[in-house]
Amino acid sequence: MRKILLLLLLSWTSFAQQTISLSDLQAFAQPSTNWSIEGAVRATYSDTSFQVATGKGVLLNTLRHGKYQRTDDLTFQLNHGDMRLMLDFMLPKGANSGIYLQGRYEVQLYDSWGKTKINFGDCGGIYERWDEGRGKGNQGYEGNAPLQNACKAPGTWQTIEIDFQAPRFDATGKKIQNARFKKVILNGILIHENIEVSGMTRGALFDAEAAFGPIRIQGDHGPVAFRNIRYETFDKPSASLGEVKYTYYSGKFTEPVIGQATPVMAGTIPKLTVKVVPAKNDYLIRYQAELTIPDADTYEFETHWTGGGVLKVDGKELNQGAHWYSDKVTHSIYLAAGKHQLELIHIKDFPWGPQALGLLVKRVGSHPVILHDRKSMIDPEAVGIVEVKANAEPVMQRSFAFHLGKKKTHVIHVGDPSGVHYSYDLKQGALLQVWRGPFLNATQMWHDRGEPQTSEPLGVTVVLDGRFPLTLDHQAQPDSLNATELVYKGYKLEQGRPVFMYDWTAAKMQLEDRIVPAANNIGLKRTITFKNSSSLQSALDFSIASPKQIAAVNASLVGLKDQSYFVQTTGGGVDFSVGRQAVQGTSLTYQIIW
Repeated sequence: MRKILLLLLLSWTSFAQQTISLSDLQAFAQPSTNWSIEGAVRATYSDTSFQVATGKGVLLNTLRHGKYQRTDDLTFQLNHGDMRLMLDFMLPKGANSGIYLQGRYEVQLYDSWGKTKINFGDCGGIYERWDEGRGKGNQGYEGNAPLQNACKAPGTWQTIEIDFQAPRFDATGKKIQNARFKKVILNGILIHENIEVSGMTRGALFDAEAAFGPIRIQGDHGPVAFRNIRYETFDKPSASLGEVKYTYYSGKFTEPVIGQATPVMAGTIPKLTVKVVPAKNDYLIRYQAELTIPDADTYEFETHWTGGGVLKVDGKELNQGAHWYSDKVTHSIYLAAGKHQLELIHIKDFPWGPQALGLLVKRVGSHPVILHDRKSMIDPEAVGIVEVKANAEPVMQRSFAFHLGKKKTHVIHVGDPSGVHYSYDLKQGALLQVWRGPFLNATQMWHDRGEPQTSEPLGVTVVLDGRFPLTLDHQAQPDSLNATELVYKGYKLEQGRPVFMYDWTAAKMQLEDRIVPAANNIGLKRTITFKNSSSLQSALDFSIASPKQIAAVNASLVGLKDQSYFVQTTGGGVDFSVGRQAVQGTSLTYQIIW
């Protein structure tokens, strides 16, 4: 699913990032001369090498001698155990690289753009293991292919996030738990979840597994560039909770205040749990426990409850209020090392809704610690996806859609068997987004009451500006047009695909807007044809983007939004200083490539 990563209810979706400096090569151990720090790299989607601009911020591997060698692999100075790693990478056409967590477990980086059948060797794949002792033809085993091809075009910046759990060893050094890729997210698409690897993948730096090791980037297979390398490690100890005392009160409590109430039950439990409460509602329960803080630091407390409550540490109120159990309420506090007193009061004064109580704590550099019993919280309800497919013929689906934070009401999504799709704003004659892969997630249109009435892409998505692309007399491109300036006249079908029709009153012309898969399935081709335009006296421009968003690759190919996708025009003539191209003749044609 596109950016619906189906995170568990209690997952921590943000992390405190540390950054690998790319102002020089000091973060790396003895880099070969093929590695350098540059200011920018560019390539078309068909180039096999980069254009390079000097400066800082981009880590580049490019051949400077006769051939690539194993010594061109790049090892980080940083050693890690459990880690979440995020970085941007760019590959030219046909390029091959990889990221080895702990120098032992490879996530493949490969130009897999447009492939329909993928395996462990494609972009984002967890590479296979290798054992010569298994016999010829059987040496490779256990590789994991991505759930879908989320690779973008060569020459575009791509993003990968890897959540890695290191293997565990006992006091004797015996491995007691395998390494695990908890999540791998490529270009916003979840491509792996909870993948266990029984040992090192092929090409590992070491001969044996261990609790720690350095990141290693494969540099012996061709050019590759990186930037924005960020990470979080999880090797610091975190807070722990001692035995929990509870006191239970029966009655109608509208606030988490005991007052003069008399307890009806008390006891001790190993962890916080709402399961000791005998009633479904009309109660107050107070929990008290000793909280041990290993190091002076800032700790974030996250609470979940159905009803009301308050959390206190050393008498200081942190989280409070009336909430539903799925609400995530957090508060951060600096605590000295040592023992602290934790108090939590929970009430429920209504009969509906499930009983639930949860408490988690986290510090930067450690995993979140769950301080409640698992049964004290409600497992998230599984919701099956309602998928609209476009396998045999073009498919059109009307819905609302969110675009740049705003809800659009006149949206049509067009899916194509080629695997390239788009969302279109009928009021504005504008493309909202394009994507590659499966078509549409319409769950929010049909699940429960279907109140949001929204749907969203299921593939690798590029969000566009959502503006009508033409302007008159070199005027600035407006954010939107009103219903009298651009009048929607419906659409007709050509080979099953819609052709959108408009009266553009400001230009005194009619338009037909055709959007079809581009040749070789590299993206989408858009052709806007002008009808009855003989009365047009003004200059007509195609507004590509603001100059700040443009990177010129060549005369007719433009990299947009920090080179996240391309726009290819016909005939060149793009004025990069203003981000426009003068329209010639009776139509405008361009391609969106990603």
